[in-house]
Amino acid sequence: MKKLKLFLPLALIALVVSISLTSCEQREDWRFPELGNGGFIKFVQQPDTWKGSDISDGTSIVKYHIGDDPTTASFDAYVEDPTGNITSVEFWVVGDFTGAPTEAVQFGSTTTFPYNVSFTTADMANLFNVDASVFQAGDFFEFMTVITTDDGKVYISRAAECDCPLEAGDPNGSGTWNGGTIDVVVLQGGDTGDNFLLPAVWYRVKYLAP
Repeated sequence: MKKLKLFLPLALIALVVSISLTSCEQREDWRFPELGNGGFIKFVQQPDTWKGSDISDGTSIVKYHIGDDPTTASFDAYVEDPTGNITSVEFWVVGDFTGAPTEAVQFGSTTTFPYNVSFTTADMANLFNVDASVFQAGDFFEFMTVITTDDGKVYISRAAECDCPLEAGDPNGSGTWNGGTIDVVVLQGGDTGDNFLLPAVWYRVKYLAP
């Protein structure tokens, strides 16, 4: 009788383990991306000239007003990597002013933090190879980033939303886990969603009164 009592629990354990292994084998193709920290950078401190959000390409992003007189306006800020998983960041900027090129130009890049994203009107004139007199009140600079994390994923600020798989058993047939998009709630920051994240991923700096 004692041997029977010992055998029954062992048999039950073996059955549970067997079912679990079978279940895992059947669902091996139900692969989802490993969860972890994405690519995100933020301002070390909120720039004093923060003014809420703007809509760019259908997405709400943070904006900053640095004064309506380009001859005296400037932007002063540093960005940081709060999760410590970023290997590199490229900063690109598109100008909205008379004669501005249609393509983005590279503002800078870094592999270390904090990184200075400050600039003056003279700096932007040199960057775009124009005379500083072309900048007027209402013009702006839109900053975007390409962030690479230590797991090899690339996060592009203006990339389309994830074309994620819709069928669990066919992870590549109906979409891909591109791992390179950033949620709009994170992009908004400030008090637009009460998250106070101070995102520096995608933002505008305008020549308007603060």
